[in-house]
Amino acid sequence: MERERVLTNPKDLVRIELKNAGFDIGSIHPPRRVYLLADDVYGAMLQRECGIYKYPLGGKLFVLKNNPQAGFVKGQMCSPAIATQAEDLIAGGVRELVHIGLAGGISPGIRIGGVVLTDGAYNDTAVAGLYGYDLDFLGTSTSMTDELERTLSQNRIKASRGKSWTTDAGYHETWGQILDYRSKGALCVEMEGAGLFTIARYRGCAAAALYIISDVITENGWSLGWEGNNISKTISDIIDAITSR
Repeated sequence: MERERVLTNPKDLVRIELKNAGFDIGSIHPPRRVYLLADDVYGAMLQRECGIYKYPLGGKLFVLKNNPQAGFVKGQMCSPAIATQAEDLIAGGVRELVHIGLAGGISPGIRIGGVVLTDGAYNDTAVAGLYGYDLDFLGTSTSMTDELERTLSQNRIKASRGKSWTTDAGYHETWGQILDYRSKGALCVEMEGAGLFTIARYRGCAAAALYIISDVITENGWSLGWEGNNISKTISDIIDAITSR
């Protein structure tokens, strides 16, 4: 046997999970696009009853009430977890993945409650290497990112477009790292982008991401935004935007 041969296939496990829930992988019709949502966004979507539960695929997959070609799941946190979730969704037939996550602002002008639309992530994680990519940067789908930018603009949501930095160490960003990634054009730091974009590249699917700024790291320290209303307002505006398409 070839040493580099991959011995596992996500479709095998997805088939069993669907069968155990009474579904046949060959006859399901998942939405073409799935939004992988941060906890706060997912909770708000459920509270607003934006979707109808459809399948146990990548978690609990809901389909938007006003658009059967789009759905949402609770996105997993950190690159390995969201990479595995993306594998499951793609194995089940999903073709477009959009992560709506939370991130820390690291660039001047990025404020709590703001939105960053990323063109890709600087890779500071293990997932890409394990999939055979020796890459410092993993890009998003340009066409999907352009589409998201238009959607945000049409809904009067201001977004900063640039790059993000994906780390596996959520509580260990150093000032030196921030300066380095800031100099490369990174606007924020997050924990999922590179993992998601790796799987999209590997499986030939489209992926994009936008981030709600939940905290900001500057030379003056770490400012947290969960206690204010800025994040809640931004979450509500983004939900309005994606459910009005």
